Amino acid sequence: MKDRDLYSIDEARERLGGISRNSIYQLLHKGQLASVRIGTRRLVSAVAIAQLIANSTTTTSPTVAAARIPMRSKRKLDLAASPLLIHNRRSDDRR
Repeated sequence: MKDRDLYSIDEARERLGGISRNSIYQLLHKGQLASVRIGTRRLVSAVAIAQLIANSTTTTSPTVAAARIPMRSKRKLDLAASPLLIHNRRSDDRR
């Protein structure tokens, strides 16, 4: 594939590492990847592809502390620290 100014959707997918058709259309829909409409064709510029790559590039690796806690676990943690529950536990200990 020669370097040029505009690429078809399929060519843009290949330049972005072979991402799925759905993924590229999601990027287009969210405005994360700019496109040009010429007649009935939608084309992606080389500049837009380079900009998406630059914006998506990370320089730090994720750590365990930054890992997302599943919502269910987070709710359990929040409930465990609830003052109401702590009060109820003390009441239960007195019995």
